Amino acid sequence: MDDLNFNVDDIINDVNSKIKSAEKNEAKEESVEAEPIADTENSSEDCEQADNTDEKPQETPEATNDKPEPILAFHEDESEEDKSEEDEDKEPEKPEKPERQEKKSKSGKKKKKKRKKSKVNNSVFGGIILVIVILTVSLVLAVGGISIGMEYYGIGKTDEDIRFNIPAGSTNSEIADILVNEGVIKNKKLFMLALKFEKPAAIYPGDITLQPSSGYSEIIENLSQMRESYKTVSITFTEGENLLDIAKKLEDNEVCTADDFLFEFNKNQGFDFENDVDDNGDMFYRMEGYFYPDTYEFYVNDSAGNVTKKLREQFEKKYETVKAKIKNSGMSLNEVMTLASIVQLEAASEDEMPKVASVFLNRLDDPDTYPMLQSDTTTNYINNVIKTEADNTASIEHYTECYDTYKCKGLPAGPICNPGMAAINAVLEPKKTDYYYFCNNLKTGETFYAKTLDEHEENLVKAGLAKKK
Repeated sequence: MDDLNFNVDDIINDVNSKIKSAEKNEAKEESVEAEPIADTENSSEDCEQADNTDEKPQETPEATNDKPEPILAFHEDESEEDKSEEDEDKEPEKPEKPERQEKKSKSGKKKKKKRKKSKVNNSVFGGIILVIVILTVSLVLAVGGISIGMEYYGIGKTDEDIRFNIPAGSTNSEIADILVNEGVIKNKKLFMLALKFEKPAAIYPGDITLQPSSGYSEIIENLSQMRESYKTVSITFTEGENLLDIAKKLEDNEVCTADDFLFEFNKNQGFDFENDVDDNGDMFYRMEGYFYPDTYEFYVNDSAGNVTKKLREQFEKKYETVKAKIKNSGMSLNEVMTLASIVQLEAASEDEMPKVASVFLNRLDDPDTYPMLQSDTTTNYINNVIKTEADNTASIEHYTECYDTYKCKGLPAGPICNPGMAAINAVLEPKKTDYYYFCNNLKTGETFYAKTLDEHEENLVKAGLAKKK
């Protein structure tokens, strides 16, 4: 027992000495939470009470005058009764909470820990975002470098011959613009850098044929060579011509073959207005009506692709001038061009076009009374184009049903010719009339309009198209 008491006091003294040493070394103010114990005097008394149970009591060592800081007391031989009595006599003091003690959340976890976890998550998330950004930029740069290389060497580009003219006195920048517009190159800045690198002695004006697949170095080499001028031909196309007529005229003037033109012209060429063309699947020529009648100059023995491009560019320019009107008309582009093609062929003159357009529009607005347009011009298209160019009898029958306005309801499947701007504007800005019939005197060009069938029959006699009953 003596040994036990001695050992306990030694432990207390040793701990106190260590605490004092820690204080001298300026330890942190925060300490481990612990239950307070009584002063050393009480500890000695507790030990004496425990010694009274033995026959020969021993004196306990004198306690030091220094009061130790609270630590955990450990008395192995204390009885439970002594502990209970001690608890009754003196309630342990509650340790003061340190000022910096962290508040606990309802779940018992410290908020500070949550903030640390959030910081870790945010830093990880930010790192992931940074890696993604770096990879994306690297990928973009890599793809950009590959695309520039392919453009410079003409990889993946068409072998088609492109003929065009470089005007005398053109600057390098203007020549680069021409090359871009003609579809020979796509990157003007890259071409200008290539010019500085290649340093050609001169670039000659005039006609030239280039292939986009040649690459920038070969293109510059061809531009730096003297060339002979190409033979050209000027052709005028009038309003109302159909694609078959146009194709034959191009072939007759040795520009390109009719078959090549019809094939190339009815393909999508990548122009914006082509997206507005309704492909209902029943049009005989998909791009009939989308050739703007005008005078054009072509190279002799040119490719159908070059010819088509020139024609598309002109139509797109004209289309931009009426695009807003078409959208406000309530009709699609195909409907406007189809009706304009009929008006183009039916009207005796441009002055009569707005009235003629009003007749067809009035009939379209009253389909129950006038389900069919009954235009002879569609019959002519069937006889002159469809029946001569269709592959077989089945095709002829199908397209006849789609274009014959004496059989089909409303507009035919597509335009029957290529109208001019006067006919297009007549459809977009028609006269306001209540006419449902009209006829023309083929000799004088006079036009007669009627509201009823009886009036129309009388007009037919006036126009010399029928005998008086």
